[in-house]
Amino acid sequence: MAKITLKSLAQALNMSVSTVSKALNDSHEISEETKKRVREYAQQHNYQPNIIAQILKTGKTNTIGVILPKMSSPFESQMLEGIQNTASVNNFRVVIMNSMENEAVERTSITEMIAKGIDGLLLCPIHEQSNTAIVQEIAKHTPLVIFDRTNYPVETHKVGVLNSEGTYDACKHLFEIGRKDIAVLCGVHQGITADRLAGYIKAHEDFQIPIRKEFIIYLTVKNIAELHEGLSENVQKLLALPHPPNAILGTSDTITTHLLGVLANMGIPVPEQLAVLGFANTDLAMSLNPSLTTIRQPATEIGEIAVKKLVEIINKKNRSQIEWENVKLPTTIRLRKSTEVD
Repeated sequence: MAKITLKSLAQALNMSVSTVSKALNDSHEISEETKKRVREYAQQHNYQPNIIAQILKTGKTNTIGVILPKMSSPFESQMLEGIQNTASVNNFRVVIMNSMENEAVERTSITEMIAKGIDGLLLCPIHEQSNTAIVQEIAKHTPLVIFDRTNYPVETHKVGVLNSEGTYDACKHLFEIGRKDIAVLCGVHQGITADRLAGYIKAHEDFQIPIRKEFIIYLTVKNIAELHEGLSENVQKLLALPHPPNAILGTSDTITTHLLGVLANMGIPVPEQLAVLGFANTDLAMSLNPSLTTIRQPATEIGEIAVKKLVEIINKKNRSQIEWENVKLPTTIRLRKSTEVD
């Protein structure tokens, strides 16, 4: 069967090549009825655009780059789902790279994305200072949106959640059930840590509960073996204190989802001895033993909004007129057995 081209599409639909091209590119000059007719016919006949010709004509690749510090949890998968779906609706392809919580890998990923000729970049930076110089330079000529870990010194659109409010509400819940001795487990060099720890501190101040420095723990999250070792060692130290904690709060998906397993291996009953909750978007939270109380983030919505903001920058002729937004979405607490105390 002969390859379907823009010209053959136009002939079959009895339209001009220009009309078909504009319909496929969602031009405002074409009616929705015509766009629908053209797209349906193109899909039925497996039309594939000539990417090289498209790039030469428009100077665009219709490609969005996405760099994440990890892709091991449901949270990242949900964000990528939102990114992929929204990019597709806007006729963009997506290229994804994993910086693996490593600044050198992140720097290489950024330069490789630019070399690919992407039209815009969605970046979730490792932490507040990772590769800021190169990103600030790139932002001068390449559309950029920072997402998830938004505490990052680059002027552009940013899309994340109300991190400090999430940990504040978590502490408030624990206080209300009588668990006022809360240890907090934070990731080392993670762009979310500062804001989430700020919520923990503010909750203690507002409820006039002393903050104990020995209850604030920093863990390496680059690989699971180191994380498990760090969790075991630090939980042992916490429980050996003269006044040990009666609750633990995890500030990241990776920490929270692995904490229950580590506590089970150590024979520590949850929630009887330690109530547990933290940031986690896993759908398996209900199936864990005990089921895990979680701070859930609107991950899919973060991805969707990030793409919309990036497309807005890409399509703007005079980018100096854009007023940068810092979009902060609310979190929610899902109460389950791990904080259900008598």
